[in-house]
Amino acid sequence: MKHSSTPVLAAHGVCKNFPGVRALDDVSLQLHGGRVVALLGENGAGKSTLMSILAGVTGPDRGEVRVDGQPAHFRSTRDARAQAIVAIFQELSLAPNLTIAENVFLGREPRSWNGSIDYGRLNNEARALLERLNLDLAPETEVGRLRVGQ
Repeated sequence: MKHSSTPVLAAHGVCKNFPGVRALDDVSLQLHGGRVVALLGENGAGKSTLMSILAGVTGPDRGEVRVDGQPAHFRSTRDARAQAIVAIFQELSLAPNLTIAENVFLGREPRSWNGSIDYGRLNNEARALLERLNLDLAPETEVGRLRVGQ
């Protein structure tokens, strides 16, 4: 498969400090379309910090993120998601009192004409996603009732 020489997502010279810890020091990464990439390293190597920066969870102290060769300044995960960048972190951060569908669309719920959540559409779209993943679960199921593996 041929791909463009311009990375779809790139980080150049990224640095990030937290109180007492330099999490990233001059990190660069280029991701090209049509490839699967694994980011490996020891605990504390900065993998999650880099992913958090690329996904708009936090910003770099120094350095630059580019999308399709253009500078990107993500102020939030919503900004990154608008560029089709989303991180799914290993740690479970689900709301157990909400349904599967509500968790899937949390923060981007489909709305009806009057601005309220369109639960019919929410559940139908979640059901379609669950079917694509071959998961035999009802989207109306509360997440707190699921086993961890589910």
